[in-house]
Amino acid sequence: MKTLQVLLFCCISLYVNAQLKQEQLDQKLGDIYKSSKISGFGVSVFTPNQILYQNGFGYADKETQKPYTINTVQNIGSVSKTFIGVAFMKAIEEGKLSIDTPINDVLPFRINHPRHPETPITVKHLATHTSSILDTDAYEKSYVLENEAEFDENTYTKSELKDLSLIKGNNKYSLEAFLKNHLTPKGEWFRKNNFSKHQPGDRYEYSNIGSALLAYIIEIATGTSFTEYTQQIILDPLGMSNSGWSYAASNPENYASIYTENGNKIPKYDLITYPDGGLRSSIKDLSAYLQGLMKGYYGEDSVLKTESFQQMMSAKLDKDQLNNKGNQKNNYGFFWEVGTSGKIGHNGSDPGILTLMYFNKNDQIGAIFFMNTGIDQDKDVISSVQKIWNSLKEFKNDYKEISSLD
Repeated sequence: MKTLQVLLFCCISLYVNAQLKQEQLDQKLGDIYKSSKISGFGVSVFTPNQILYQNGFGYADKETQKPYTINTVQNIGSVSKTFIGVAFMKAIEEGKLSIDTPINDVLPFRINHPRHPETPITVKHLATHTSSILDTDAYEKSYVLENEAEFDENTYTKSELKDLSLIKGNNKYSLEAFLKNHLTPKGEWFRKNNFSKHQPGDRYEYSNIGSALLAYIIEIATGTSFTEYTQQIILDPLGMSNSGWSYAASNPENYASIYTENGNKIPKYDLITYPDGGLRSSIKDLSAYLQGLMKGYYGEDSVLKTESFQQMMSAKLDKDQLNNKGNQKNNYGFFWEVGTSGKIGHNGSDPGILTLMYFNKNDQIGAIFFMNTGIDQDKDVISSVQKIWNSLKEFKNDYKEISSLD
């Protein structure tokens, strides 16, 4: 009986300590929000099987004072690329692609590096950002306003207008047409400088267009649109009912308005190259996504085989490909950042949004951050984001200490 009482006391103590840490984090994040320029944000900390903390702060829409919650939906930017990674591995599992498939074996049109036409670009090159394909200024043509009438130039500062005016007036193209315009010799925006001087496979150079190209190749190889394919293999199995690749994919009431760092509202926009940065999701849904992938990585049933997860999330680049610049703490898998400290994930930034999504493979704890405010170069906003992320790290470390007492 005495042993049972001790165990019961320990369980109660752990619960009380955990509750106290959550309340302390509530207070800390609330204070950071109050002193920041951020319109609204949401956070989540979790293990593969347990949500440790989730909450939203501020406003999804300042004008109506609609609160930012864990169900608020916004664009997640380049975190979307991790979905290309999962779709890529699924297509390989299904025998539709192999790691080293040359892209011209699949594409209905040909893409060759104009300086190195004898060196084929492969799907692996696209997945590791070593294809030699560059975004250049033409990438800005991917952003298209939902309604140009909502864009009022008088709303913005000169700095904001310089960036946002690039979106106004862009024409809508299909993903295929956009890629052909940028990457084929008869394309409207084709230039030799759309490719780096290095031959395919030689050098890591982050490429949004290269990422979207692989999503298009997955469409061709599977015979299914990328939207439908990811719905079938990721969103539906993981219960992500509040996520999708268009504004029509979830309840409009859940959408966040997005703002510049000065608090000016940005009109809704779409990405023609949507797979590289156009998924809309919520804190709750994206937590379920990463939890599902973490389970698969650690050997439980998920949307891919464990070996596929581990292959996708392992470092692929050597020192020469990384160009020996800076430190070597960060590498890249198939659309996943891989750190030597065990950190795996991605971040995303676009007009009016910032997202962070990472887990540590060693302690098996993940964290996500969304905000509906652009970061640009505003030091105050950057400082607030750093304080929020550091607070999540501290909470994670506190959880590890508490759980070690169990």
